[in-house]
Amino acid sequence: MPQSWRVQHGRVTLKTLEQLSQEDWRRFFSYFRDREIADWNGAKPTRYPFWLFKRLMLDDVNALERFSFGMYDELEHFMGSVELYDLHPYPPATPRIATLGIVIGARERWGQGYGREAVRATLEFAFSKLPSPLERVRLTTFLHNKRAQAAFKAAGFRQVGLRERPENTDVLMEISRLEWEEERERG
Repeated sequence: MPQSWRVQHGRVTLKTLEQLSQEDWRRFFSYFRDREIADWNGAKPTRYPFWLFKRLMLDDVNALERFSFGMYDELEHFMGSVELYDLHPYPPATPRIATLGIVIGARERWGQGYGREAVRATLEFAFSKLPSPLERVRLTTFLHNKRAQAAFKAAGFRQVGLRERPENTDVLMEISRLEWEEERERG
C-alpha cells in the first residue's frame, strides 16, 4: 500500500486518493464524465460506471504506477486532481522522471491561480517529499490552452518543444529538480 501524503502550497492542499470522501469521489467522477473538461485534456468522457472508475484509479496508485492526488481549496472543497504518471524507469525501479497531469473540474476556480498553486505543490512533492526525489517532471498541453501554459510557466516549467498532430499542436514543457531548487532560492 502506498504512503498517505498531504502537501500544501498557498491555498491548495493535495491529498492522496485514499483520503477522499465518497462525496469527493462522486465529484471527481463527474469531472471525468464532463465533455468540456475531457476536451481540454485531449480525452473522451469516461463511460465507466462509478465503482469501476474508483477501482481503476486506486488500482493504479496501489500498483505504484502513479502518484495521484485530490486537490482542495482553502475551504477544503474538492476541486480537481493532479497526478504524476508515466514514471521512468518503471517501478519497481526508482523513478527519476514523471509526467504531470492536472484537472480542475470546479469551473468557479478556473483562472484564479489554483492550478499554479497545485502544480507548485506537486513539484514540492516530486522534488523534496519523495524518499527518492524525481530528477525531472514533464507535461504536455495544447498550444491553444494559454491559461494552462501561463500557470505552468509561473510554476517554473519551460517549453522544450512542439508536437504537431492532425487535430492540434501540443506544447511540451518540463522542469528539472535543479531548476526547481534554483527557482525556490530566488523566492
